[in-house]
Amino acid sequence: MLDFMENADESTAGIVALIEQSLDKCGLSFDQVTAFSADNTNVNYGIHNSVFTNLKKKQKDLLQGNCHAHIVHNTVKHALDQLTVDVENVVLKVYGFFSTSAKRRESLKEFCRFCDVEFQEILQHVTTRWLSLNPAITRLMQTWIALKSYFISLGEECPKQLQALLKLSEDSTEEDGDIVEVYLLFCNNILSLFEEVVKKLESDETTCVELYSIMDNFKQKLTQRRDDQFYGYLTKVKLQRLRPRDADMARADFTAFLNTALSYVEKWFNISEDNWLFSLQPLSLHHGTMTFSDIERVTTKLNLIHKVNMDELYDECSTAKPILKRLKEDAEDEWKSKGVAARWVALFQVADLPKMLSITSHILSIPASTGYVERISSRMANKWSDCRNRCSTELMRMSS
Repeated sequence: MLDFMENADESTAGIVALIEQSLDKCGLSFDQVTAFSADNTNVNYGIHNSVFTNLKKKQKDLLQGNCHAHIVHNTVKHALDQLTVDVENVVLKVYGFFSTSAKRRESLKEFCRFCDVEFQEILQHVTTRWLSLNPAITRLMQTWIALKSYFISLGEECPKQLQALLKLSEDSTEEDGDIVEVYLLFCNNILSLFEEVVKKLESDETTCVELYSIMDNFKQKLTQRRDDQFYGYLTKVKLQRLRPRDADMARADFTAFLNTALSYVEKWFNISEDNWLFSLQPLSLHHGTMTFSDIERVTTKLNLIHKVNMDELYDECSTAKPILKRLKEDAEDEWKSKGVAARWVALFQVADLPKMLSITSHILSIPASTGYVERISSRMANKWSDCRNRCSTELMRMSS
């Protein structure tokens, strides 16, 4: 982190001026900046007069480093809108009902004992936290039989909003086919896929070289589930217990969820060879191979040809080829478990390859996500709390 600043001017011009000021303070120029990574908002990435377009005027080769974890998060939000059952609201309302009353929690514990279910505290879902929804759903499912029995037992004392959300009627029984449970099971299953992707994208070891394959695999898995009409095995079992009309509605909703998710991913991530991230994939060195054509394609795509002698780069590629093969064959399992950066380090430790080092350093400087910035912001928020609201910006900068 170069700087920590406070600025009331959140306009495009104000943000660009702050970036330039921070670079100047560190003796850096825009020629040394490889990419701009920020949340996918209009002020940052709009077509006209955004932060990125203005920075591009100062550095024509600047790359757009979208936060792909943010894309995945927004995909979930849009897809959930296709479900008849408001799963997110179910989680929020159930938590809210029990979080304010120790007496209610004690009553739920009694129902858990009666239903032979281990009591688990209901987890809070924070709407701004990307990974908090599915753990909260998982916890609900662990005590669902007892929860449903408890709410049915309340009768008219059960809040109307909860009755509506949980689809409870006056004559509801524990044996009824539970459409809300089916929707929760579907979300529990499909959101595990989203969780897996976000964790990969936000991993400290993930580099921009891996972004295309992560997003492409994510799209393929969504497509496969839609085409196979696979919504999770437990979901399938519970669907068979619903009335045919309810089961058909649920299947239609689940398909709409997957279609919406796919459309959103395709809108915000270019899954084609035109995407500059596509050309970076061979640089992962996963298979212990790399050709001059691979690295030439990268230097052309990122306009780096003018920064390196291509004849010397070819010679270095020829030198690296047998070394990479040997490094992989000597410890294949260890090689595959290494991160991309670690593989390159292993290569550079046994061979002097300055041109390849220059290209690789440029590429690996491109952030894979804004995750590390978000973590810094979170730590700063903890330091600059309501109890320490008179701390100066300078003090916060020094403590960061």
